[in-house]
Amino acid sequence: MAKKKRKKNRDGFLRRVQYAIEYVFVRALSGLIGMMPERLAVFAGQALGTIYWLVGFYRRRIARKNIEKAMPGERTQREVGRLVREVFIHIGLSTVETLWMRTHVTRENIEERFPVEGVEPAKQALTGGRGGIAFTPHLGNWELFGGCMAAHLGRFNALARPVNNPLVRAYTTRLRENLGMRVLSTRDGVRPMIKALKNGEGLAILIDQHVSRAFASVTFFGREAATTAVVASLALRMDLPTFMAYSLRDGHSFRHHGYLVGPLDLVRTGDHDADVHANTQMFNDELEKIVRQHPGQWLWTHRRWKLAERKARRRKKQRQAAPATEECSPNVREAC
Repeated sequence: MAKKKRKKNRDGFLRRVQYAIEYVFVRALSGLIGMMPERLAVFAGQALGTIYWLVGFYRRRIARKNIEKAMPGERTQREVGRLVREVFIHIGLSTVETLWMRTHVTRENIEERFPVEGVEPAKQALTGGRGGIAFTPHLGNWELFGGCMAAHLGRFNALARPVNNPLVRAYTTRLRENLGMRVLSTRDGVRPMIKALKNGEGLAILIDQHVSRAFASVTFFGREAATTAVVASLALRMDLPTFMAYSLRDGHSFRHHGYLVGPLDLVRTGDHDADVHANTQMFNDELEKIVRQHPGQWLWTHRRWKLAERKARRRKKQRQAAPATEECSPNVREAC
């Protein structure tokens, strides 16, 4: 028992040291990038993305596989390769930009750097203390877009998965909140979301990554994908105005355009489960249209279709087991 306790204390100490080193690195890198003029920071983002593309073999394979399966036959191998590289460059730009904005982007200048279409319908929908909900993808720079939404609409919340390092988590949360956005943790469940919505605030939820709980099994690019059902469920239960929100980067730059589409007409048949499924599918269909138009800005490096892959492996195992069943005699086949 004492040995286990010493091991636990040692592991805890090493973890705290690791967290401290990571935090110092992030702060130092953020300070260095913050001193760069915009053009140099853009170049650094492109360089970082290129390096990540060169060394990120695993993620590069995932991106290529995802693109080939999502859009089969639409691109040559060379075109797929170019698209994968563009995806990594976009990731590098977003990473550097997120650190650079700490020094250069404020509530006062974010609207100039980040014009948004569709703001007025959203403002009208949120009048009278009524909350609203938006689904959004990992497209453009979703970090900046959250701050931009807060600048345009007032009190605004974004749901985020917290990073493991508590020091880095606190630092990134401060960066977000400096732009007027409040960050809600996925670990806290739906209660903080419901409270914010009841207070008449806006809430944005990223819905384009695999989730293992509270999901609807719908399709994305024609393949089964576990998609959070929280947006549709809250929108239906609380009768909320619902929007699609996304941003697009202007070339290789730190300038963007944001878009708020809606309020959308939701499917309301009275069958809650069926309506959640139908609306979640509609959300995915709308996001797919935008990703198809701007594939180089989406996060293809994520294993979005884990559900489809898991079911494909299960079917393969069943097919492999089938011959063994056929070898059984009629008298014992049921036992086999």
